[in-house]
Amino acid sequence: MNKVSKISVSLVCVFLLSLFFSGCGTTKKEVAPETHSDAHLEKYSKVYLIPSRGDPRNVTPRVLARLKQTGFDVTEVTSDTATIGDQGSGFVVSSGGYVLTCAHVIEKQTNATIWIGSSRYPCRVMVSDTNTDLALLLVTGPHPEFRPLPFATETNYAMGQDVFTMGFPLVQVLGSEPRLNKGLISATVGLEDDPKSIQVSAAVQPGNSGGPLLNPHGEAIGVVNGTLNPGNVFAQTGGSLPQNVNFAIKTGIIRDFLATNHVALTEAVGTNAVEGFEEAKKSLALVRPGNVTEEELKRPTLVCVFGYTSVFGFVWRFHSFQIAFLDLKKSDLVFRTGIDHDNPFGSENGALNDAFVKISHNFFPDRPNPFKK
Repeated sequence: MNKVSKISVSLVCVFLLSLFFSGCGTTKKEVAPETHSDAHLEKYSKVYLIPSRGDPRNVTPRVLARLKQTGFDVTEVTSDTATIGDQGSGFVVSSGGYVLTCAHVIEKQTNATIWIGSSRYPCRVMVSDTNTDLALLLVTGPHPEFRPLPFATETNYAMGQDVFTMGFPLVQVLGSEPRLNKGLISATVGLEDDPKSIQVSAAVQPGNSGGPLLNPHGEAIGVVNGTLNPGNVFAQTGGSLPQNVNFAIKTGIIRDFLATNHVALTEAVGTNAVEGFEEAKKSLALVRPGNVTEEELKRPTLVCVFGYTSVFGFVWRFHSFQIAFLDLKKSDLVFRTGIDHDNPFGSENGALNDAFVKISHNFFPDRPNPFKK
């Protein structure tokens, strides 16, 4: 497990899944379909399927096939999958449309979509460097002349220096307006004394990755790119969680990265001087990997997660099996079903079909049920 957790927004359902399936198998009865009272299940058609961690019975392909047979537009989530829930921050570095963000925000995508203010712009990923964790985007198509965020001319990092993060944390909860947080430089080096980074106490959340680290004048002095992995620290310390242990890439690394890619770094001198955080906000970009349309953002979307235990008798069968659907944007459980007992005369495929009878009936009540006997 990585010691540093990258903080672009991705699916939070792995955590939800661990909570949801806790206690599975404690009640020896069938799990009745559970539906959120305000779910309106018929509005959903798009589903992201999260494979089960450890799948000895190779159940994921069978769930995927049944989701498609039910009528869902389904995508299996892999390390290369970009979902509309993935999101980070970035900022303009040239008036011609170059935008700087973190490589882990873009993942392996060749395209990206940004929002500056309320305007959407498709972008091409010009370069994504996983060694520096920096990526450079270029707006494609017509666009106005952008205002680049200037970098401070002096970047003498010192412990106790006031710093600010600005970006788009937790967009699905907080909204799409930029958020500003204040902290200080805790160390002039990063994790394991990495000289390319600094440690800051300014709060960061999922979605802050790629946003600027600012000085009190609203000038960039770094790029926010990570936080200490809480799970790793919890395991190593026997129960302690890190608090405000976050990291940013230093200006020297950014300067070299931009120079290598023939983009001049804009410095805060003369007419480029920033007049404060409100001016800096005009250069900020909300970044999503892939080509994301406004219609897709409005489309109700699900995440499908499942878990099981399996035993062998006459055939392989589930001792317990649960499948759940969560609203991607709200992270709310909207439907679940499954079994919580061992049927010695059943089979895994039979249990899956029984579950999908209920799923098909609840999500597509006006269509023929392909699993109904």
